[in-house]
Amino acid sequence: MSKQAVPFVRPQSAEFAKRLAEPRRFIIAVAGPRQVGKTTLVRQVVDSSGIPARYASADEPTLRGSEWLSQQWEAARIEARDAGRGGSVLVIDEVQKLPGWAETVKRLWDEDSAARRALKVILLGSAPLLVGRGLTESLAGRFELLHLPHWSLPEMKAAFGWTLDQYVFHGGYPGAAPLVAEPARWARYVLDSLIETTISRDVLLLSRVDKPALLR
Repeated sequence: MSKQAVPFVRPQSAEFAKRLAEPRRFIIAVAGPRQVGKTTLVRQVVDSSGIPARYASADEPTLRGSEWLSQQWEAARIEARDAGRGGSVLVIDEVQKLPGWAETVKRLWDEDSAARRALKVILLGSAPLLVGRGLTESLAGRFELLHLPHWSLPEMKAAFGWTLDQYVFHGGYPGAAPLVAEPARWARYVLDSLIETTISRDVLLLSRVDKPALLR
């Protein structure tokens, strides 16, 4: 039973919009847990900014690599050139799933800086994977991090009319909020969309696991 008449806008949207409106200076990295609305927030702000944007996601069943990333980047360069002085935006979602992503991003970003291209870049992904693999190493000094945490009690109350007890029990996951009246369905969503994906994808990407079955 949502109270939302229009899409809910998180408080972090204002800070993100401010950074996006600035001249190209840093890569904007939006990081946080699964299912907290990273992609939704970025799309809300970028679409309302009026800046031409290209969206690409590495969260696909087929294998992605540096060649795919370079292709997306080159297409965004063309769009930035056609847009003129205002430039454009390239949004790469789940970038941490690309092998060697940080080195490729560094090379392409530095090429754009040298050529003075008006292309802004936004990277989205899991906080531990983004920060631990690439940002603090290959991309040091080239990015600003916007951390997007779980939804707070005031947010869940404003968006869904939740009480404190509901928030403590169900947590700050907006995707699961409409399902709380159906406990079995809510539990299945949490298991499949949050727990299972974290174990089968994020944990295995974060560190080497010799026996995944034993981990499970």
